[in-house]
Amino acid sequence: MKKIFITSYLAGTRAQFCAFMTKNNVKPGKILVITTAGNVEDYTGYIDEGKALLTSLGYELTILDVARESTAVCREAIMHAKIIYVTGGNTFYLLQELNKKQLLSEIKASIDNGCYYVGESAGAIILAKNVNYASIIDETSLAPDLKSSAGLGLLDFYPLPHFGEEPFTQDVEKTIVRYGQRYDLRTLNNHQAILIDDNSQALKGDY
Repeated sequence: MKKIFITSYLAGTRAQFCAFMTKNNVKPGKILVITTAGNVEDYTGYIDEGKALLTSLGYELTILDVARESTAVCREAIMHAKIIYVTGGNTFYLLQELNKKQLLSEIKASIDNGCYYVGESAGAIILAKNVNYASIIDETSLAPDLKSSAGLGLLDFYPLPHFGEEPFTQDVEKTIVRYGQRYDLRTLNNHQAILIDDNSQALKGDY
């Protein structure tokens, strides 16, 4: 059972998020927010906006930075979470820190057991089998200890966020040119979301 919400920008997909949760009879409650991807970014306003959105909807946020917390604390938080929101930021740094604590298997197991996963930008890209296609959008140099670009492998496609959105427009187009024949890239702008409900998929645009 997979319940996954994929977005470029959570604050820009409020209506889709609410509709997805309502459809699945999920009422606002506790949500684990993993903000690690933003650690190496100069601008993180989108994280604040995402948190503000969730708070306004009545969610109780638990913030987790896997780079700073112990493996035990991270595993405990992930294991008990009913909803996990992984924010945007640098994909490779996020993957590096998750791998350091061996948390990919923990997250995957939680999703397989019914935990809802909300992936924003980098948090969406790590759902793919491999994240190397994000190397044009994100700097790989920010993750010097990353040994493997293998992601969670929960999707049979590759999310490509920020399509047509500045300042990512050119890098997204370059990514499509370089990787479009190799991977099934699914583009989405900042007001679209890909909803995965078990084995069904749907792209939802502006409401």
